[in-house]
Amino acid sequence: MQFKCSKMGEVKYYLGMHVERDVEKGVLRLHQRKYCEGLAQKYGLQDGGKPATPLPLGFTVEPCADEEVVGESDRKLFHSMVGSLNYAANHTRSDIAFATSRLASVVSRPSHEQLEAAKRLVCYVSATASVGLEYSGVRQRLQRGAADVKSGEMLLSCYTDASFNSVKADGTSIGGYVCLLGGGAVSWRSKKQNEVGLSSCETEYMALHHWVKEVVWLRRLLEELGVGQEEPTVVFCNNESAVKLAKNACLHGLTKDIRPKWHWVRRLLDKEVWLEIVKTHQQAADIFTKRLAEADHWKGMKLAGMSVH
Repeated sequence: MQFKCSKMGEVKYYLGMHVERDVEKGVLRLHQRKYCEGLAQKYGLQDGGKPATPLPLGFTVEPCADEEVVGESDRKLFHSMVGSLNYAANHTRSDIAFATSRLASVVSRPSHEQLEAAKRLVCYVSATASVGLEYSGVRQRLQRGAADVKSGEMLLSCYTDASFNSVKADGTSIGGYVCLLGGGAVSWRSKKQNEVGLSSCETEYMALHHWVKEVVWLRRLLEELGVGQEEPTVVFCNNESAVKLAKNACLHGLTKDIRPKWHWVRRLLDKEVWLEIVKTHQQAADIFTKRLAEADHWKGMKLAGMSVH
């Protein structure tokens, strides 16, 4: 089977994403400036201000009472805005992954306050349209144990996190992760956990189970692309108890209620993944599990492999 192809030079624009390459510096940038700037115009929010964070201070997303639900036209508007924002969040704007995930959870019954939050998020994305992802050939240094240090240009690493009991309506937690390669984010997600954890240790342990599966899949993909990872991928978690539980099956006194499937991560230790404890202020996945203050939000964006210009 043959296909007719046209050689059009280096890619500059693909599926709504701008592709910028600096050969001399060895840097590749991806962003959606045109798309993000267009959102404010699409929804008539050109004069909506320039918020510094995705969500307002103290804002939480919970199911609302019947009398607080918006009308049908506003519900459709909310649905459209969340869908448009989610497209950006899934491609280059990982900084709004938490916000869009939470707003999407009430897409069928949004309140007036939640509708205003969605409008504010559109304004934030439009005001920060140049934010994107950046990859480079700078060698990375990843700590493994007390003395063992890995270094290389194409080392995959992962950060996982969970905010305990953050969804008050059902007692569940928000989990999140980000995988980094070449200095930039290549995979990320913010998602409400389906089961209720009885402690922060349990919620972080469940997060490890979910997101380590993504690490395994990425390792397989990189191998097919000729960038195989020779050593276990370092996975960072800031909950010491969860890391110890994964490494030591004897520590089960307070976690007997944990379902057997969560222990799957133990089978991968020292083979495909290596768990390391990371300090909270260095936790790159923090931005995917909670709303952060302005300074912490922008710091978190850089930790999570985003390019802030």
